[in-house]
Amino acid sequence: MNRTVRILFASLAIAIAVAAVPLAETSLAAQPSPPTSAGLQHIFLIVGENTARSQVTSKTTPYLIDTLKPASAWITNDYSFPVDGSLANYIGLTSGQYIPCEAHNLLPDKCHQGVPNVFQQLSATGRSWRVWAESATGPCDFIDSGMDWTKNVYSAHHNPAIYYDGIVGGVYDKGVRPKAACLQNDLPAGTTGPNDTSALDAALASGNVGNLNVIVPNDCENGHDPCGTHNAFGQFDAFLQREIPKIEASPAFGSNGVIIVTYDEGADKPFPNRFNIPLAIIGPKVKTGVYGGTNPVSHYSVLRAIENGFGLARLGGAATATPLPHVLG
Repeated sequence: MNRTVRILFASLAIAIAVAAVPLAETSLAAQPSPPTSAGLQHIFLIVGENTARSQVTSKTTPYLIDTLKPASAWITNDYSFPVDGSLANYIGLTSGQYIPCEAHNLLPDKCHQGVPNVFQQLSATGRSWRVWAESATGPCDFIDSGMDWTKNVYSAHHNPAIYYDGIVGGVYDKGVRPKAACLQNDLPAGTTGPNDTSALDAALASGNVGNLNVIVPNDCENGHDPCGTHNAFGQFDAFLQREIPKIEASPAFGSNGVIIVTYDEGADKPFPNRFNIPLAIIGPKVKTGVYGGTNPVSHYSVLRAIENGFGLARLGGAATATPLPHVLG
């Protein structure tokens, strides 16, 4: 799945050269980022749940198919990892590897690693990052909470940053304060009210976001749980329809932002070609169109793109992953 294409594709993220004035560790105040040669400064990665590409249609996900797809680089040969575990995909997407307990979605008190990851890579180079976790009860929340009927289900195993010892501190105890890196950067997207993203929305409106923003909807809005609907896919579609215009209107996005929409894993089994997932890249400088190829891309390819764009070393599987198509002018 991760064979290298020598000439066929140039990496998307070679064009995503991002530089930023570092944020003070104790402040979340918005800071201006100087222009770069590629003119791109902020990336917004939005992750949905448990959906194969063949399951997104004009009927199930009208905004994604009828609005976003024509305005995006739509990549048809993206595959999640062949495991039935969301966490492994989130960890692979942010560190280039995963371990067996992550393929089984264990909570971080039972499953955590002291490995390099893209969040610490960004901090080490003076760039900022945020995880915006919808329905989390507070910053650095490593405990599941909420209910479907109240539309505020937070699943900690969808929040990758809290699994890294270098971010949290390696101790998962309600009586032990996590490290500042986690408390200041791994944030609730809003309150625990139904489908609330008020904190994320305020940050977008002010431009107070990270250079990299990983946006994790709750288990209703990511399409994981039905939550009283007959179309779980449509809940993530509605989330995209609500939030993407806010990202595009943010001063942090402007004329040089990039939005990546993907899914953690493919369809619940059984389903044909279930690990083939949607991947869309949106932004003013994106060359729109449908892109594919005989060599599959993966979450490692997305990580490779992000790391290349920030001038970071490629972690784990990102080093040999098939590059994403060159879709930025």
